[in-house]
Amino acid sequence: MKPYRKNVGIVVFNSAGQVLAGERLGYAGNFQFPQGGLDADEEPLAAARRELYEEIGLSLHEAPVYELPEWLQYDFPKDVPARLKKYAGQRQRWFFFYWNGSIDELRLDQGEQEFSQLRWFDFRELVEQIVPFKDAIYRRLYAEGQPVMERFLAAHRSRPS
Repeated sequence: MKPYRKNVGIVVFNSAGQVLAGERLGYAGNFQFPQGGLDADEEPLAAARRELYEEIGLSLHEAPVYELPEWLQYDFPKDVPARLKKYAGQRQRWFFFYWNGSIDELRLDQGEQEFSQLRWFDFRELVEQIVPFKDAIYRRLYAEGQPVMERFLAAHRSRPS
């Protein structure tokens, strides 16, 4: 039986409650959250920060707003890239970060480029168009993360300036 590749996924959201997703290079119209594999002996949070920087040029040092308490996993489709064929799928740890910057500040070529563009989405809109093999993961992220984001944003708005 093939193992699952350890991976992290990152949901970045802004003050409008929108989530940041990238269009997969070579897969026009397919947007997803930044994600990537853990290096040997790397902690998930460190991997999340590294992947954010490598994939979209975003350096965040603040604590995540939320971390899903357990690993989620999905199976790869048959047409997975050759380098991933030794795995059955990915086992992911998910983090939510608040960032209210502009997409124009980000760079998609910090590491091996994975996205052709970035876009802010309504969370539900992104979930409704995700590729089928990631559907259950994104629905879980939405169900658990949307209320966390709303509470964070409500508390953030109520703070005196």
